[in-house]
Amino acid sequence: MQKSVIGFRKFIFTLFIIFVLLTLNSWGYLQGAKNAVLFLLSPVQSQSQSSSNVFSNFFYTISKIDSFKDENEKLQEENLSLTYELSKSDELQRENEILRKQLKFEENLCGESDCIDFQMGRIIGRSPDGYGEFILIDLGSENGVINNQAVAITGGVMIGKVVEVFSDYSRVMLVVSPESSVNCLTQTTRANGLVRGKYGTGARLEMIDQSKELVQGDLIITSGLETDIPKGLLVGKIQNIEESPNTVFKSAGIELFADLGYVEEIFLVKQNAG
Repeated sequence: MQKSVIGFRKFIFTLFIIFVLLTLNSWGYLQGAKNAVLFLLSPVQSQSQSSSNVFSNFFYTISKIDSFKDENEKLQEENLSLTYELSKSDELQRENEILRKQLKFEENLCGESDCIDFQMGRIIGRSPDGYGEFILIDLGSENGVINNQAVAITGGVMIGKVVEVFSDYSRVMLVVSPESSVNCLTQTTRANGLVRGKYGTGARLEMIDQSKELVQGDLIITSGLETDIPKGLLVGKIQNIEESPNTVFKSAGIELFADLGYVEEIFLVKQNAG
């Protein structure tokens, strides 16, 4: 009972204090006290505001970093896309230039009744058995390829002949293969012989009759004596002549016109077309 009376008195006293403070505030007597309290609390408010600003700036910076990262990734993607398009354009321009040169060469080979027909293709690989001596091209039986067809590069330079045909690709034996043998002749002296490979490192002109003259620097061209290999394709030029009175035939080292390690596009030489 006594505790209830004490609690009631405290409640009445609290109400009285609140009433007095409200009355004094309405009359303006508490303004000085309020200013003093605000003055004392201002450093705390300032520190709180400063901390708030620091955190706000931190999170703003983080968000901007993420935004910059996204923009940078987008710019990199656009740059790669542009680089790819420029690369395709350069490759297309390069291939067009190769075709223009080849067409000009074809016109020079045309006679009164026939022309040599070329079909452009690409190297898609090199055979693991005999690397550097065989290549794979992206033309096959579906493109009309047959065995023993000559394969050339721009300018009518023969680099090999087809030895195996599949539906969509073919295997080509290069002139540097020791298995390769192409019937050729020298352009100036008309000496006939065989161009044979030297284990992937070069080629030689062999089986030249001793009575035939060889001239250093003379061009070596296909003779046209082999089926599906027309006459007049360039192979190389005579580099050095090897002859001896004790041998039946002459021979000569050849400087090939084609750098076979850098060939990308090829031309399949088709049968003469009227």
